[in-house]
Amino acid sequence: MQKSSKKFHGIISGNPIANYIYNYRHPDDVDDFVADLDLAISGNFSLIEDPDHGGGLGNYWFAQITPTHFELWQDGHEKTIFPLKDWKEILLAWKKCLEYNE
Repeated sequence: MQKSSKKFHGIISGNPIANYIYNYRHPDDVDDFVADLDLAISGNFSLIEDPDHGGGLGNYWFAQITPTHFELWQDGHEKTIFPLKDWKEILLAWKKCLEYNE
């Protein structure tokens, strides 16, 4: 993510993580994702309606919340696994950038 004192300039493409979170372009979308993470973090994984967070992004992305971590991968690339709290921090930083631009 690139941000100057005047404006958020967007994401440097080429990084799979950045390319993935760029699909969440509204703070409310990030809030929905974080709400699911909070359920998993608090031990209430079974209350998540749909832990798949890649299906709506086409066949290119595979992403899911598990009871212990978040998994992200693309066709032909290795799976990246994040602790739930770390992924939540990444999303909250992204949300802050989105709000900065409003």
